[in-house]
Amino acid sequence: MSAAAPPVLSVDALAVAVEESPRYCDAGQARSAGGDPAEGGLFGGWTEADPEAGGLLASYLSSVAEHSGAPLRELRMLAAREDGADLAETALRRLGPPPGPQPFVLVQSAADRDTLSAALPRLVHERDWPVTEDMGITHLGDLGGAAVLDLLSWWADPAVGVTAVVVDEPLFALAGAVPGRLTAVALRFGGGDGPLRVLGWGEGGRPDPGADRVFTGPGACGGWPDLHHALHRDELRSGERVLVRCGADEHHAWVLLSRTAATPREES
Repeated sequence: MSAAAPPVLSVDALAVAVEESPRYCDAGQARSAGGDPAEGGLFGGWTEADPEAGGLLASYLSSVAEHSGAPLRELRMLAAREDGADLAETALRRLGPPPGPQPFVLVQSAADRDTLSAALPRLVHERDWPVTEDMGITHLGDLGGAAVLDLLSWWADPAVGVTAVVVDEPLFALAGAVPGRLTAVALRFGGGDGPLRVLGWGEGGRPDPGADRVFTGPGACGGWPDLHHALHRDELRSGERVLVRCGADEHHAWVLLSRTAATPREES
């Protein structure tokens, strides 16, 4: 990742969506659904309604356990929501449309949550604003919320701007470490004149010991939700240097921002 970036990008708007107490299942729980159509999504068609289905899911989880080293009996898999709600869609709706046609990028910490409905084409199709280009990146793990700046620095035209959604939905977890909350952050980047000017980004280390405020958190969305709350409460002063960290310990990435006098656009 780049150690610094010229101030040609800014965060013009941001929004956050969360899902509390997400449902993680093992093969036995999925089979117990008995082919209920409401199950749908990730486990749809993998239940006992099909005599071969239970074996298919068990084989899938066995393969994941074998390659990850996780004990099969402890492995849990994130289920698609029965109500069809989608974190990325919720975050985009709260962000609202851009001032004009823009490219769109979806950054996911893992794979698509619902294997029967690819997230990127669905999100693009459902937009009520023209998407000029789209790109999807998966399996960035905890670094996606900051690593996306590397992509935008060469892919985005600052004069046009770009909308990005970072989704932190781990597809697999151990029984004792199932996430209590999933998060998505929608970010709209502009040409440097927005309320949060991008000064630099990087991975690990100490990028700027002089930062006035530090927002940090686990996972790909990291400190973006806390920054969103601080903006909502109007806690940041013009000229403050703001550091957003994504990930934990040594395995983290960061974005350095400067609060400008511009008024941020953010949604609850």
